[in-house]
Amino acid sequence: MPEFTLHEPTIRGTTKAEPRIPYEEADFATDDIADLDDYFLLSTSGIPPEDFDDLYLPVCHLDQRLSLPLLRRALDEIETLEGIEAETMTETIDMIHDLGECFPNDGLNDDSV
Repeated sequence: MPEFTLHEPTIRGTTKAEPRIPYEEADFATDDIADLDDYFLLSTSGIPPEDFDDLYLPVCHLDQRLSLPLLRRALDEIETLEGIEAETMTETIDMIHDLGECFPNDGLNDDSV
């Protein structure tokens, strides 16, 4: 059973646009896997991650702008992660809601973007 580590991403602005996903390692402008954790909330190999496939719940565009559609998707997907501990799930959901405050006029559960 994987152990998930929560990470608060570094963001450089916000957007309501939805990026093309799923991301692939080649999509990023860096070869340093340690830089990729800033786009995702969870890792199964710690922070920095050991491998791209260890990263879960992307919330930022490739330009590191926080994405409202990705935050909404993360809320939906967290329930499907096998083996995530209840405490980590709660902390991750709380962080998603905290990050959602970057969009004061749009709710995370509001589909009218």
